Amino acid sequence: MLPDIENLGSGFVHDLAIAHRRFAIVDLTEGGHQPMWNEEAGVCVSFNGEIYNHVELRKELEESGCRFSTSSDTEVLLKAYLHWGTDAFCRFNGFWALALYDRRVRRLLLSRDRIGKVPLYYTVKNGFFYWASEIKAFFSVCDVKDFRVRDQAVDDYIMHGLRDFDGTFWENVEDFPVASYAWINPDLSFRAESYWRLPSERMSAREITVKEVSRRVKELLWDSIQLRLRADVPIAFELSGGMDSSSVVALSAANCAKRFSTYTTRFQDETSNEEPFARAVAERYPDKIDYNVIDPGDDDFWTDADRFVALEEEPFHSPNLHTGQQQRKTIRGCGIKVVFSGAAGDEIFAGYSNEYFLPFLAYLLAQGRWSLLAEEFGRNTEYAPKRAVRELLLPMLPKKFRKSLAKRDQIVGTIYRRPEKLSRRNLSSLDFSLRMIRNMTAWKMNYWLRSSNKSTLGIPIEPRYPFLDYRLVEYAFSLPPEYLIRDGWYKWILRVAMQEVLPPEVAWRKTKMGFPFPYKTWLLHSKKAISANLKDLHVPHLDTNAFLLHFEQLVDLDPLMAWRLACTGLWWRKLIEKRQIVASP
Repeated sequence: MLPDIENLGSGFVHDLAIAHRRFAIVDLTEGGHQPMWNEEAGVCVSFNGEIYNHVELRKELEESGCRFSTSSDTEVLLKAYLHWGTDAFCRFNGFWALALYDRRVRRLLLSRDRIGKVPLYYTVKNGFFYWASEIKAFFSVCDVKDFRVRDQAVDDYIMHGLRDFDGTFWENVEDFPVASYAWINPDLSFRAESYWRLPSERMSAREITVKEVSRRVKELLWDSIQLRLRADVPIAFELSGGMDSSSVVALSAANCAKRFSTYTTRFQDETSNEEPFARAVAERYPDKIDYNVIDPGDDDFWTDADRFVALEEEPFHSPNLHTGQQQRKTIRGCGIKVVFSGAAGDEIFAGYSNEYFLPFLAYLLAQGRWSLLAEEFGRNTEYAPKRAVRELLLPMLPKKFRKSLAKRDQIVGTIYRRPEKLSRRNLSSLDFSLRMIRNMTAWKMNYWLRSSNKSTLGIPIEPRYPFLDYRLVEYAFSLPPEYLIRDGWYKWILRVAMQEVLPPEVAWRKTKMGFPFPYKTWLLHSKKAISANLKDLHVPHLDTNAFLLHFEQLVDLDPLMAWRLACTGLWWRKLIEKRQIVASP
């Protein structure tokens, strides 16, 4: 039952407005609409996200005397705050970015979930405090020219491929910190209070057995899946054929009573096509899995670039992000509103060989375990010794000894006007645990979640990530490094935990395939479109004429650098100059 809100304007100290556009997943009735008030009209909340454990919290609150008028998780969130205050955030299992106005104390409360799965931006302009899920919202009330471009963000992106590292691409447009809440003060300032953090200490291998860890990993992952199966709309699973999505699907098939749908993308390039591995998982559970294969068509990025660049709001890592959105659009076209993803398995179980191989060897070296270090170097399932020397050790030499990088930097120096005052990022930490924490936060996870959220909600379809359940994340980050990498295998303990439910060719697969994209051929094919959009730009950070002059050479030396320079220009054209991105010359 909704409160009478006709005359709520009287008695407010601030001028305050909250708006919400809902994508309904739980309780599809009007009772779940937002902003939502409690019965006494003392507290109003608007939140983007899902509280997966709302059933358990509802029961606990009912036992304490609370009464509910809807079946929505939003009402559970609201009543949880009324009952526990800000301590409620520690009880939530899910993701959220929320704004809550407590009329009783006449203050606004903001909060984000532990991992930061959805964005929450804020800015202070012209005596007002604004917050939103999208940066574009600020440009609707303040002109984009009122926000100065942040040079450090441009530098981090172009030189290192970093985004969402320590702020947005605009001065004074900030990310609200993850795992935090804050009351907004009358002077529009706030002090964020943290309610959770990643474990900073790991157990030793002597403290816990492989059998115990394997059992616990499986338990936590399955419980995470069960919570995320709660929805009042159709759900499906992405099944790439890789270890992570296959684990989620196989564990669900082994334990679910009902049949469910999976979607696999089949690529023509056999070196990047994982469909046979996905099919092996589906064939193991023929009575549980409805197996669907997507054959991607021509992904014409340029016909959709004007919309997509605006949707992402900031420069992004690859045109492949658009390819992923097109595939999820196909799933959405089948009536699916929630899709399970295996994302984040690499971040919590050390799945990136190029990121963790050397730090793991450094960890063994620090312990004086020379024989084990030699064994791991020789057994590496993704890096044969010669390749490891060539691709991991040689790049640690100064650039002057690496001619291709020196030539690349010389070309980039004629294109990118890099301010000398900017800080230079050191991304070469060999501390294994520290590197994992950084990748789970500022170095990787912040950006992956932000870009994915905008891409998928722009369809819309809601992604769910069982590997990002905070309980599983906490447990994984407490495990000894030897349980994450062993006998040359990455994500070793996950393989051990899942080997009973997965086909052996999937559980113990040596070759890791990334999401394929032909950067060099695509960029060369796109030169005319890139030239048409960049040739008359006035980007203070770039000499676009020099970029187009050296385009082919730079694509050959470093195609990802070439893309980042091009994407910076596209972003500037669409977001700063407010001009349409053209599909062809």
